[in-house]
Amino acid sequence: MTLQELYEEIGGNYRNTLERMYKEERIEKFVLLFLKDTSYQTCLSALEEGRIEEAFRSAHTLKGVCMNLGFDELYQISREMTEYLRVDNLGRAVELLPEFQKCYEKHIQAITRYSEK
Repeated sequence: MTLQELYEEIGGNYRNTLERMYKEERIEKFVLLFLKDTSYQTCLSALEEGRIEEAFRSAHTLKGVCMNLGFDELYQISREMTEYLRVDNLGRAVELLPEFQKCYEKHIQAITRYSEK
C-alpha cells in the first residue's frame, strides 16, 4: 500500500497534505506517529468518567492532528465531538461515540497495515 492509497482508504486528503508538508517522507513520519497519539484514548476515558473538560481538550487535540494530517473523515467527527463537548452536551457526545470509534478504528487499522509494508 502506498501512502496515497492509505489516504484514499481512510477518506483523507493526500494532495492538500502534500502541498502543506511538501514531502511524502514528512507526511509518512507524522502518519506513523499518529499510532502513538493518546488523545483518542484520553477522550474515551474522560467521557466514561464524565470529565467533560478533559474530554473536550483531548477531542480538540485529535481534531487538530487530523486537520493537519488531512484525515478529513476523522477530522469531521472529531470536530463534531469537540463542539458538543464545548457546550457541555455530554448526551450528544456519547451518542456520537459509536461513529467516532468506528472512524478512529478504520484509521488505526489502515495505518497499521501501511506501517507493516
